[in-house]
Amino acid sequence: MKKSLFYFVVFFPLLTIAQTIKGSVKDNDGNSIPFANILIKENNNPSSIVEFTSARNGEFSTVLKKKYQTILVEITSQEYYNETFIINNPKTEEKYEIDFVLQKQKLTELKEVIVISEKKPYSIKQDTLTYNIDKYKDPTDKKVQDVLKRLPGIEVNEKSGEIKYKGKSVETVTLDGDNLFGYNYSLGTKNINIDMLEQVQAIDNYSENPLLKGIEGGEKVSLNLKLKKGKTDYSGNIDFGLGVNEELKILNNSNANILGVSKNYKSFGTVNYNNIGVNHSPFDYFSSNKSVEQQKESELSTHKIISETLFNNIIGDERANINNMLFSNYNSIFKINKRLSIKTNLYYINDNLKLNQLNSTENKIQNETFITSDNFYTIKNPHFYRGDVELKYNTSKNSLLEYKTKFSYENIKSNTSATENEINSFKSNLKSENIFLKQKILYTYKLNNTQAVQAQLNHAYNNIPQNLTLNNQNSPTIEKQNSNFKKTFFDAIINLLGNKSKHKYSFSTGATYEKTTYNSLNDLDPTSISFNNPNYFKKSVYVLGSTNYTLKNWSIMPAFSIKYLNQELNDIQNQNDKSDILFEPSFGARYKINNKSFIATKASLTQTVFSDEFIFTNPIMINNRIKISNTPTLEIQKTETYSLNYYNNNLYKQFFISVGVSYQKNNGNYFSNFAITENETILNNFYLKEKNDNLNLTLSTEKFVSKLSSTFKLTSTITKSNYKNIINTSDLRNNTSNSISNELDIKTAFNTKINFENQSTYLYSSNKSESIGTINNKMFTNTIKLKYKHSSSIFSVITGDYFIPNANNKNNDYLFLDFSFIYKPKGKKYEFNLIGKNLLNNIIFLQIQTSDFSKSTLQNNLISRYVFINFTYNL
Repeated sequence: MKKSLFYFVVFFPLLTIAQTIKGSVKDNDGNSIPFANILIKENNNPSSIVEFTSARNGEFSTVLKKKYQTILVEITSQEYYNETFIINNPKTEEKYEIDFVLQKQKLTELKEVIVISEKKPYSIKQDTLTYNIDKYKDPTDKKVQDVLKRLPGIEVNEKSGEIKYKGKSVETVTLDGDNLFGYNYSLGTKNINIDMLEQVQAIDNYSENPLLKGIEGGEKVSLNLKLKKGKTDYSGNIDFGLGVNEELKILNNSNANILGVSKNYKSFGTVNYNNIGVNHSPFDYFSSNKSVEQQKESELSTHKIISETLFNNIIGDERANINNMLFSNYNSIFKINKRLSIKTNLYYINDNLKLNQLNSTENKIQNETFITSDNFYTIKNPHFYRGDVELKYNTSKNSLLEYKTKFSYENIKSNTSATENEINSFKSNLKSENIFLKQKILYTYKLNNTQAVQAQLNHAYNNIPQNLTLNNQNSPTIEKQNSNFKKTFFDAIINLLGNKSKHKYSFSTGATYEKTTYNSLNDLDPTSISFNNPNYFKKSVYVLGSTNYTLKNWSIMPAFSIKYLNQELNDIQNQNDKSDILFEPSFGARYKINNKSFIATKASLTQTVFSDEFIFTNPIMINNRIKISNTPTLEIQKTETYSLNYYNNNLYKQFFISVGVSYQKNNGNYFSNFAITENETILNNFYLKEKNDNLNLTLSTEKFVSKLSSTFKLTSTITKSNYKNIINTSDLRNNTSNSISNELDIKTAFNTKINFENQSTYLYSSNKSESIGTINNKMFTNTIKLKYKHSSSIFSVITGDYFIPNANNKNNDYLFLDFSFIYKPKGKKYEFNLIGKNLLNNIIFLQIQTSDFSKSTLQNNLISRYVFINFTYNL
C-alpha cells in the first residue's frame, strides 16, 4: 500500500504536464517507411537531442517526459531527406498528430579515385631491415652481388665474397629463409639473377637453429633473399656468350642457373664455362684470397709448405686471370617430413691457368744494394671435387639432432719455367693433393622457453702430400722435394644457453685432441740432413663462459676461457713437452643511441699456440730460389686487442657512417731471419719474447645529396705496424710499416639520359728500418663508368680504368677502356649484351711492392683485347 502511494505521488504530476506526439511517416507514393528515427529537440538548440523514439512500419507515438516551450520534431531515415516540424508554446495534456512525407534521396555516382603512393625503398620490423630491390638496382646489374654493393649499411668484399652488415660478417645468406649455401653464400650472390629477387632482408639476432631463437646470444647477423612471388616450381636463366680476342682465339662465357622451389623442396644449381677470367665459384686458384668458409675452418686444416704460383693484383682478376674454367655446383634441401630434412651440396672445378710473371727486386741489406730477378711462366691445372651432406631430425618437439659431413679432394698440377737473374734456367713440376674430411654431430635440447643444452662432437682430417721436381737446365741436376702434412682433430663440447630477464648467457665445457705429423725428404744430397719427421700433439680441457646483460640502452658482454693445455713435439733430434693453464678474459659493451646508431667497445686477451707449419727444422725447398726452415717452440703467444666503434645507418636521411679504431699487441712471436744472396734466399723462422703491435683506424661513410641527385661514399683506412726481423745475420732490427688507403665513390641519379659512377683510390705505403731508412710507394687508381639510357630498353656503358702504380713515376701509367651495349626489352625474358674489354690492348701490367729492405717490381701478362656478344634468357 505504501509503495503504491509513493508511485502515485511521484509520477502523477508528470502525467498531468506531458504532451503526446503521434503520427505517420510515408514516402511520396504514400507507402509507409519501415523504420525512421524521431528526434525531439528544442528549437533554440537544434544541435542537441533531448528525447528520442522511433517509427516502425510508418507509425510512431511518444509521451514527452518534460514540458518544453518550443518543440522541434526531426525525422531521419536512411536513403531519405530529413524533415522537421516545429510546435510553438505546446499546451499541457495536448495531443499533437503529425504526418510526415519524406523525399527519396537522389543517388550520385562517384568516380573511382586511385591514390598512388610510391613504395618505400626500405622497411623496418623488429630485428629485420628489408630493402626493396627495385629502388636500389641499376639497369646494368645482373647478379645479386651487384645490387648488394649498392645497399646502404652492407659491404661486399668482391675478392673473398665476404659480406658485412653493421660492420659484422654475416653468418650466411638464406634463400626464402632456408640456409641453402652455408658459409659459401657467394654461390648465391654471384650466380642468382637479380630479376628473380624482390627483396633483401638484413636480420639481427640471427639463429639458424629454431630451438635457440630468443635464447642464443644475439650477435649474429644474416641476409635473406626473398624471391619474387610466383617464382615457384622451376625457374632460372641461361647465359651464352661468344667472342674473339686480339689473337683471333675463340672466347666463351656461358652459364646456366636453375632454381627449384616447392613446399618440401628447394634447390639451386649452376654450371659455368669461361675463358675470360671470370670466377663464379667461391674458391680462388688465381689469387691468394681465402673464402669465408676457408677462413672459419683454418684451425681444422693443415698447410701447404710448397705453395703454387699465386698473384696478388690491384686491377681485378677479369683483366689478369688467363683461365679455362669449368665450374658446376648443385645445392638442395629436401624436407622428407615435418621432422626430417636433408641438405646436399656438390662442387666440381676444372681450370687451366696461365701466368707469366717478371719479378725484379732491389734489395738494400747492410749498406749493400743488389738486384735479383725471376721470370716465371706457369701453367696451373687444379681439379676439385666436393660433397656435403647435412641431416636434421627433430627427435621431439623440443629436441633436434644434426649430422653434417663434408669431403673434398683437390689435385693441382703446376708446371713452371723460370729464368733466374737472366742467366740460370729451371723447370719445375709440382703436384699437390688436398684431402679433407669434416664431420659434426650436434644435439640440441630445449629445456624450457629460456634455456637449452647442446652436446657436440667434431672430427676433421686433412692430408696434403706434395711432390716438387726441380730441373736445373744449366746442369744435369734434378732435385726432388717431397712434403706431406697430416692433421687429425677431435673435439667434444657441452653447452648450456639461457635467456632470463634480458640476460643471455652461455657456458661450455669440452676437450680437444689434435695430432699433426710432417714428413719431408730432399734427395739431392743423401749425405746431408735433408728430411723431417716431427709429430706434434695438442690436448686441452677447457671451460668457456659468456654473458650479455641488457640494461636500458646498454649491453654489457663479459666472457672468459680457462684452458688446460698440453703440447708435445717429437722429432728426430729432441722431444719437448709443455703444459700450461691459460686464462683468456674479454669485456665488451654497447650503447644503443637509438634504433639507427650505437657505440661499441671491446677488450680481450687471447693466448694461442703457434701454427703447426713451424714444427719442422730442416730446410724445405720451395722453388728454385727459396728454402724455408724453422726453430720450433712450444711457447704461448699472448695477444691484447682493444677496439672502439661507432655505427649509424639512417636510411630515412639516406646517411651511413661507421668509424672504428683498434689496437693489437702481440707479446712473443715468430720472427724471420732472411739470408739473401743474388741466387738464393734462405728463411728461418724462430721465436723471441719480443712484441709487435698494430694500430688501425677505419672510416666508412655514405650520403645521398638530394640537391645533387648523387650519392657520395668515402672509405678510409690508416694502419701503423711495428715489427722486428733479422737480415743476413744483422742485429734484431726494429721496423715500422705505415699505410693509408682512401677511396671516394660518387654515383649520380640524375633525371636525365646520362649518369655516371666514379671511384678514386689513393694508396700510400711506407716501410722504415732503423738501419736502412725508408722505402715508400704511392699508388693512384680511378675508375669511371658513364651510363647512357637510350630508351627504357637500351643502355650503353663506357668504363675507363686509370692506374698509376708508382706515383713517383707518372710515366708508368695505364689506361683501360671497356664498353657494353645492353638491350633489355621491358616485360621480356631475354636480354642482349655487346661487350668490349681492354680496347687499348694493354698486354702487361706492372705494380710495386715494398718491404723494410726491398722494393719489388712485379710485371705480369693480361687478357688481351676482345669483343663479346652475350645472350641471356630467363626461364
